[in-house]
Parts: sequence; structure tokens; C-alpha cells
Amino acid sequence: MNTTIATITLPAFYDKTRNLNNLLDWMTRAASAGAELVVFPEQVLQGYLPDTLNWSGEAVSWQVAQAEVVPEGESVQALQNLATQLGLHVVFGMTERHPERAEVLFNSAVLLGPSGLVGVYRKVHQPGDEKHVYYPGSDFPVFNTPLGRIGMLICYDKVFPESTRELALKGADIMIMPTAWGYAGDGSAGDADPMVDCYTLFGRVRALENQCWMIESNLCGHHGNLHYHGHSRIIDPLGNIVADSGTTEGMALATIDTQPAILRARSTDYIGYHFLKDYVPVQAPPSPLTVHNRHARPLGENHE
Repeated sequence: MNTTIATITLPAFYDKTRNLNNLLDWMTRAASAGAELVVFPEQVLQGYLPDTLNWSGEAVSWQVAQAEVVPEGESVQALQNLATQLGLHVVFGMTERHPERAEVLFNSAVLLGPSGLVGVYRKVHQPGDEKHVYYPGSDFPVFNTPLGRIGMLICYDKVFPESTRELALKGADIMIMPTAWGYAGDGSAGDADPMVDCYTLFGRVRALENQCWMIESNLCGHHGNLHYHGHSRIIDPLGNIVADSGTTEGMALATIDTQPAILRARSTDYIGYHFLKDYVPVQAPPSPLTVHNRHARPLGENHE
């Protein structure tokens, strides 16, 4: 079965109405181009933190005020209504509020389908000041959809190979990563900036080592204190970049043969090696290098 995927590069603003209107507009444009699945960046609904190394009470207050419960939130409902109207699956990043505890926020990726909410992923790995704003998630779920089995991760999760390996071992066909991945500097170096190189390296390797599809959606432009480089991408199970949006607002679009490409990758395309079949889990001992600060699964973690 072929699936047409659009992954969107967008700027974000500290103006939820403006961000929402941009999402709705691009959903319509992507559907007109034949997309069945549309992917948007991390925190694109409320805007990302000004940066991750400079705590800001004003930024925290903004996220607290603008967070929404899923799926009841007004903006989430607007996105759901259009997804139903257009027959789309949509993934977007947002600040999610706990349904019972208003002070508990999550950096979440939401998957909507034509018939309603499919699932939510709450970011597990939190860099810098994200720890002061959001509660971490505790799982990497995989959701069955008519387009295939979809798993999600967010930005910094991509640095840790266990994130996508868990999704692949749970049967994900398509791994989707909303992100707010910035330049190391002011963007003047363009694609020579080292953070662009890291972004490319991590994305291609995560696709190849799991022999899965990888879809990335990134912010662009100046937002808060950071500059974002775009490059929303569709990466095949051999780590090849099939489509790239470029560095400014735009869309990467491709029609993919989801399951046949995975089958080829795991049978013949990489000299016959099936990496998940040959995988031996590593039982690493506790390390002084790792901070173990995970809390118990919070009330409301699941959305059944």
C-alpha cells in the first residue's frame, strides 16, 4: 500500500491563534497535494521555549496559560474537525495539560485521524530547561492506523538510539519526529552549521539501524533566542533522504511504499541483514554517568 506523506517546515510564534491558522492552512494545502498524513514540528501550536539554557518565568507562564487538554482543547478540536473534513492523519507538537492537574504540563506529539484522536506521545528525554517546565513521558507507544503502525518521538529523543529501537521492536513502520532543532549559531553558516550535520546524521542512522521509515518536521526562522534550520524530511528504511523541505517555510512531499520498502530493507537491500532479527539487547549496569530521575507514570498518562 502506498501512502502520500507531507512533512511541513513552519515558523512558530508566541501567538496560538496565528500558529493554529498556519496549521489549518497547511493541512488544506497538503491535502490538495494528495497527502494522507501531514506532520508538523515540535511545540508548533504554542511556540517552543525561548531556549533550553536560560530559564524564563515569562516563558513558563505563557506555556501554563496556553496549554490544552487533549483532545478537549479548543485548538485540538479545530485541528480534529479539519482532519475529519479532509480525511487526514495529522501529527503536531503542543503543550499538553494534564486532564486533572492544571500545573502538570507535557511536551507532546498528538496523532489525529479522520475518526478522532489516535494517540499521544509525551516527550521522554528532556534537555536543559525543559525539565523545569514539562513532566517527562514514560513510554514509546505504537499506534495502529490504516496507513501503517506509527510511533512518535520528539527532538532530543532522537539522540538516544533506544528511543527508535523501542518503536521498531514494537512494530512501528513509520517513526515520526516533530522537532525544534536549531542552529548552533545565528544561522549564517547555513548547512555548514554543526547542528545541521548532527540532525542529518541522527535522522539517517535512526532510519537505517531500524530499517524503518523516519519522518522529521522542524521549525524554521528566528523564534525566541534561537534560529531554526527547517529540513523537514522523509527518510527511507535504508537511510536515504527521499524528500526535504529546505530551510524555509514549505513542504516535503513523497509517496512511499511503506511495507514493501521495509521488507526489502530487511531481506535483500542491506546484503541480506535484518538488524532487528540479529539484535541482542544489552544489559548495561547502573552508571555514575546517568541521572535516574524518572517519576512514576503520572495519572492520566494513557488516553484510552
